[in-house]
Amino acid sequence: MSIGHSTEMRIKMEQLQPGMFIRLDEGWFGHPFLFNRFKIKNRAQIDSLKKSGITEVYYIPEKSDCLPLPLEEGKVKPKTPPVPATPPEEDPVIQLLWQIKKDRIGRLKEKRENLRKCTDNYNATIKDIPNIMGKMVAGSKEAVNNAKTIVSNLAGKFLSDTDAIMHLMTVKETEESIYYHSLNVSVLALMLGAKAKLNPTELHDLGVGALFHDLGKTRIDNKVLKKTPPLTRAEQSLIHLHPRYGVEIAAKTNAFPSSAALVIMQHHEQYDGNGYPNLLKGEKISKLARITSIVNTYDNLCNNADPQRAMSPYQALSHMYTKCQNALDLELLLLFIRCLGIYPPGTAVLLSNGVLALVMSVNPKNPLKPSLMLYDPDVPKGEAVIFDMEDEPEVTIERNLRPDKLSPEVCSYFNYTGGANYFVENMKGPGKTR
Repeated sequence: MSIGHSTEMRIKMEQLQPGMFIRLDEGWFGHPFLFNRFKIKNRAQIDSLKKSGITEVYYIPEKSDCLPLPLEEGKVKPKTPPVPATPPEEDPVIQLLWQIKKDRIGRLKEKRENLRKCTDNYNATIKDIPNIMGKMVAGSKEAVNNAKTIVSNLAGKFLSDTDAIMHLMTVKETEESIYYHSLNVSVLALMLGAKAKLNPTELHDLGVGALFHDLGKTRIDNKVLKKTPPLTRAEQSLIHLHPRYGVEIAAKTNAFPSSAALVIMQHHEQYDGNGYPNLLKGEKISKLARITSIVNTYDNLCNNADPQRAMSPYQALSHMYTKCQNALDLELLLLFIRCLGIYPPGTAVLLSNGVLALVMSVNPKNPLKPSLMLYDPDVPKGEAVIFDMEDEPEVTIERNLRPDKLSPEVCSYFNYTGGANYFVENMKGPGKTR
C-alpha cells in the first residue's frame, strides 16, 4: 500500500533524541503510550520509553527533525556504578502513563458498546422500512403512523438536552440495502433541520417527508431506475414524474402531513429555478424541501449506484460547495457542512503521525476534532482503537484519502466501501466528549 508507507530503520534506545519520529514494535495494548507512532518531544519521553522496558524502536527518517545518535556517542560510560533500574510496575511515571491509558481503554470499551447499540438500533429500524413502504403504496394509514414513530424516536435525539452524535454505520449488504438511502436522507435531514432551529412539528414533518421522498419511484420500472446514464429523453421525463407520483400515493392514506407532502413534491426543485417538476425558485421552495434537497444530493454522491462514481464524504461536501451552490440553498448548505465537519463520518484520513484512520463520528462541541477508528494490523479489527482527537491535540489530520488509494487490507479492516450510512445516538454519561 502506498498510502502511509515510510522507510524505517531499527535503532537502539541509546540513539534516541528529541525530534525523532519513531514506531514501537509492541502492539497497542503492550505499552503505555497512546500511539504506536509518534515524534519524541523531550528527554522525559525517552526516559519513559526506557523505563517501560523497550530496548529498540523503528526510526522514520522522513518524519524526523534529526538523525539518530551514533551508537558510540549515544553510549555514556557511568563513572559510578549504575543505580539498579526501577521495575516498570513500580515506576510512578510509567504507572501514571498506564493509568491514563487504562482510562482511555475504559472509554474505548464504552464507545464500542455505544456504537454496538447504535448499530443494533439502526439494523432494527432498517428492517421496518420495507414493510412500511409496502403499506404506504397500499394507501395504509398505519404506514404513516409507523413512520411517525420511527421519526419521533430519531427527532427526539436531536431535540433532547444531550448532544446528538452522528455515527458512521459500517453495515453489510442485505436485502434491506435498497432502503439505506431513505433512512440516510431522513436522519441527515433531521440533523440539519435541528441545526436550522425548526420547531418540533416542522422537524417531525421533515423526517417523514424525507423518509418517503422517493416513494413515487415505486411506480417506475426498475430497469429505468437502475439504468446507467445517459437516459433517453423519455426515460428522463418518466424519472421527473416520481415526485408527483409520490404525492399521489401519500394522499391515498388520508393521513399524510401536508408539509411532508411538499418535501416529496419539491425535493428536486433547485434554488436557481432549474429543478423539477415545477421549476420553483428560491424561497418559493419549502424550507423542508430545501433541506431534503441538500442531504439527498449528499447521499446520492456518497452512495452512488455505480461504485466507480461514488465519492467519499469529504469529496461530496467539496463538490457540493464548489459545483452546486446555485442549485442549493447556500445558507443551509454551509450549515450542513458545519454539522458534518470538514471531515465527515466515513472519510478515510492520514494522520500527522502516519496512522491511517476512518472518521466515525463528529464531535458536536468541536467538529474539527472528530472521533476516529485507527488502522493497526496488530489489533484485531473487532477491537480496533477508537480515538478522540481531543485526547491528543498535537495529532492532526494531514489529508483525506481517496477510497481507491486504500489497500484491500485497510478496506477490510474498516469494512469500508467508500459510501456512508448514518445513524444517531445521544451522548451521555462518562463517555461524553469533554
